[in-house]
Amino acid sequence: MSPVLAIANATVLHVNDTPASLYLGTFSLRQAGYRMLEAVTGEEALQVAFDSRPDVIVLDVKLPDMSGYDVCRRLKEDPRTREISIIHTSATFITAEKKVAGLRAGADVYLTQPFDPEELIATVNSVLRLRRVEREALANAARLEEADRKKDEFLAMLAHELRNPLAAISVAVQMLGQKDSNGLSEADARRRDIIERQVSHLRHLVDDLLDVSRITRGKYALRRGRLDLNTVLQHSLAAARPVMEERGLVLREARPTAPCWVDGDRTRLEQVFTNLLDNAAKYSPEGGIVTVGAHVSEDSRVRVSVQDTGIGLRPEDQEHIFELFAQLDAGLARSRGGLGIGLTLVRHLVTEHGGHVEVFSEGPGQGSTFTITLPLLTDAARPEATVERIESRRREWRILLVDDNPDAREGLSEMLQLWGHTVAVASDGPEALAMATPGTYDVIILDIGLPGLDGYQVAQELSGRVASDAHLIALTGYGTPEDRARSEEAGFDLHLVKPVELVEIGRVLAQLGPVKRGTRRRSQMKSA
Repeated sequence: MSPVLAIANATVLHVNDTPASLYLGTFSLRQAGYRMLEAVTGEEALQVAFDSRPDVIVLDVKLPDMSGYDVCRRLKEDPRTREISIIHTSATFITAEKKVAGLRAGADVYLTQPFDPEELIATVNSVLRLRRVEREALANAARLEEADRKKDEFLAMLAHELRNPLAAISVAVQMLGQKDSNGLSEADARRRDIIERQVSHLRHLVDDLLDVSRITRGKYALRRGRLDLNTVLQHSLAAARPVMEERGLVLREARPTAPCWVDGDRTRLEQVFTNLLDNAAKYSPEGGIVTVGAHVSEDSRVRVSVQDTGIGLRPEDQEHIFELFAQLDAGLARSRGGLGIGLTLVRHLVTEHGGHVEVFSEGPGQGSTFTITLPLLTDAARPEATVERIESRRREWRILLVDDNPDAREGLSEMLQLWGHTVAVASDGPEALAMATPGTYDVIILDIGLPGLDGYQVAQELSGRVASDAHLIALTGYGTPEDRARSEEAGFDLHLVKPVELVEIGRVLAQLGPVKRGTRRRSQMKSA
């Protein structure tokens, strides 16, 4: 059906208590192909509208029982009729005040009687076209929202499916580094380091892929706290240095000797600098120099710059480099790969921290400089320095490890036993429930994506059964804020996202204290 036919087949309710005006308007619209209904009072108009749901109402403002403004207002307040288009008509002179009153009541157009039949038909056609466009836009918005929801579900499932094998590989490689570093040849040690670096790179890609959807839509929250930006930079540089060396780059740094205290999310700020360093490495040829500098300005801000001697940026590239999926077409950039989302994350995260990011390049072949500016906490007292000594605090726990991935289960179990813990394993929820009798385990490390009975259901059962004497730790590929909130509701004490560094698992186990009856505080669940 064409748009013209669709409009012509619409239903119009004509409301007017003047017989001549009612006849002329109804006749003209019926001749144009509309299905016509009539009413001569406000109450009759309301009843017909509620019963028949016309597409358009041509409504006179002066009726014997109530004003057309009141009829319009009641129609717009009722969910059954609020979407009907309304054309006000009046046989008296229309002042600006009357037009405003009609539009405020919900009318779409205001016509003066007597009107030309062609004018009436054209006005009805116009409001119908507008309403059709609005409905199509709403339908498209609903479809887009549904598609966006399905995309988020797909990305969450994709991350889980990717993180499970990455976790198994990561644990195995880290175990090689801890157990057999002296027994490996120099060549095998290099191969192990390559695998470890690439697993880390894959993990960052998975995290960025998920984060860009949440961050650009505002579905994330910063976990802010007072921290020294020097420490954040130190961690980011330590992670970037092996990659720089692998690509034949020189990494230089110049950081302030005094702490730079900011109010920020440590994980997110490390993500900012890691992405900038990765970007510099990707766009720099072998032998290039990457320089990281930081200084405190007089306006109580800290400025961190990441400068490279790479391929540089054209002016037009500098304008769009922070846009989603923006990538240069240069062969070097394509050879290094990437998703084109890292700098988008940088911009959003820096902005959320109250700062800004800018880029400068003198042109192609002249390198690039990215500068991050963040506000300092000038009135914050320096926290007392503490040194975490995990080894001295380590206790031997009785641990139940539940994971349906045999490689990940075997690798982590072996590592936990090397640390002196007693470990039992289960491959699914029913097996875990059968094994986890009260008093048997101190710690239960539980995967969420289990077949059949998922980890949330298992945790809910276990939290009531062993809440007095066991810590429940989620070790999972699901890492969205919604996943963490659901873990807390299910009874988990901690939520760790795969793949987790073994040193992080060791730190978590070292920080656990004995669980005493009545002291379990789910509202303070930690995550990593």
